[in-house]
Amino acid sequence: MKKVFTTSKKMTAAVTAGLLILLSACTPINSAATVGKTTISIDKVQKTVDEMLSERTKVTTTGMTLDTGEVLNRNQVTFFVISELLYQLGTSHKIKVTEQEVSDEIKKITTQVGGSAKLPAALVNAGIAPQNIREYFRTYLMSAKISNALLSSGVSSAEVSTAVQKLVADEADKLKVSINPRYGTWDSANATIVAGKLAAGSVKK
Repeated sequence: MKKVFTTSKKMTAAVTAGLLILLSACTPINSAATVGKTTISIDKVQKTVDEMLSERTKVTTTGMTLDTGEVLNRNQVTFFVISELLYQLGTSHKIKVTEQEVSDEIKKITTQVGGSAKLPAALVNAGIAPQNIREYFRTYLMSAKISNALLSSGVSSAEVSTAVQKLVADEADKLKVSINPRYGTWDSANATIVAGKLAAGSVKK
């Protein structure tokens, strides 16, 4: 009986290992996601999550609705993927966001929230890690410029959001997006990452 049990455990381990290899075949083992030739590392995602959790301990979070666990991790991977897709979309359509524009936007937002002393709490509430603030606003500005370009081409204001989403989805299909199963799966129709079977309980809370 002991021999049968041992053999069964070995078979289960082999099947599990094979499944994990199959699921991660399209994504490097140290990668949270790939967008075309661009790799978003697990380390980058984890450092972002760690910083966000640390920043929450420094401000009053009463009244804030904050992501946790797999949702927090998945949303950060989604941000990095969408950021890269918008960058590639802008490049192919010759739309640029300058460093000065990013700096000006950060300055404007800092003033709007009541100054630099209140910026940390505003970032926590918005789900933005300080280390990613420039990338966040670069992505925001790129999205705004693409929206304005669509409006100028005749797309109505009521349809522009859907039009941008379709452009991002089409860019994802062109470049090919691969997500590490621990974070979920790519939903090409809605250009986002949705929870997968391996996501729950597989990432840091």
